[in-house]
Amino acid sequence: MNFRKAVFFLAAIAIVSCVSASAQTSVYGMFTADQLSNIKSSPLPLPPNSTAPVFDRSDSVNPLGGGGGVFYNFKTLGPVRLGVDVRGTIASTKRGAYVNFNGPGARLYSVLGGPRFTFHTPIKPLKPYVEGLVGLGRSDYGLYVGLPPSNAPVPTPIYSNFEYQGVAGLDIRLLPSLDFRLVEFGYGGLNPFGTYSHNYPVKQVGTGIVIHLPF
Repeated sequence: MNFRKAVFFLAAIAIVSCVSASAQTSVYGMFTADQLSNIKSSPLPLPPNSTAPVFDRSDSVNPLGGGGGVFYNFKTLGPVRLGVDVRGTIASTKRGAYVNFNGPGARLYSVLGGPRFTFHTPIKPLKPYVEGLVGLGRSDYGLYVGLPPSNAPVPTPIYSNFEYQGVAGLDIRLLPSLDFRLVEFGYGGLNPFGTYSHNYPVKQVGTGIVIHLPF
């Protein structure tokens, strides 16, 4: 399953949820700002015939984007509601990981899922939560690995990674069926599958809207 199909699958889950959801099911959309780092020591090879300092690598890129997901709270234990969350995000930037030129830019695509814990507070409209997410991350890390004889960039490979992320955020109830996601912070990383084993830490901050179903 490629990334586009995975996003379509996530959207299908949300549509099905609209039809069969209980009040415990919610969908959300977010804007995100990411930082992907530890690129300078990446084991991906430099392009052929590359020369310093033109191909010197910076250590991070900062893709912007957004996405959405669906979460389902299925059990209450005292002040904590237990649930699961499935989400997808698409982020990109025109600025790649080269110090002296942009190169191909940078891309980060993710499909993640995992447990969710929401906490009741004395101020009822405030809904802090934490999640632990794992799944598939696709990225070029802001790098490309080949130049044809014309020195024009070739299409950039997108590599598959095991991605993990811990998130913490705060939703604020605006209406019975609508929350404002004031802020969400995430920290995790990408670990490539295959030859080029490495760890690329990922930091993320986001904001968005949460809609509780049924309306």
